[in-house]
Amino acid sequence: MLTLWHCSDARSFRALWSLEELGLEYDLKMLPFPPRAHRKEYLAENPLGTIPLLVDGDTRMTESSAIPHYLSMVHGGGKLAPGPDSRISAPT
Repeated sequence: MLTLWHCSDARSFRALWSLEELGLEYDLKMLPFPPRAHRKEYLAENPLGTIPLLVDGDTRMTESSAIPHYLSMVHGGGKLAPGPDSRISAPT
């Protein structure tokens, strides 16, 4: 089971949004911000005390922009992740 440690109005929203868009099952752990100050026990999960923290078995990730890519590639079959040959054009 995927577990996401999240705070309202934090960058962890990127991971939460990705979980929802991909339709993945997950356990959501809500924390006050900043958790390293308000929930000292969280440091046992993530010694950095930062948000987000995604736990997927032995995989633990804290980078909010890498988590959506990981979820897409590992659990979403590449859905939501542009391929290396994708071209994104600026609007004209």
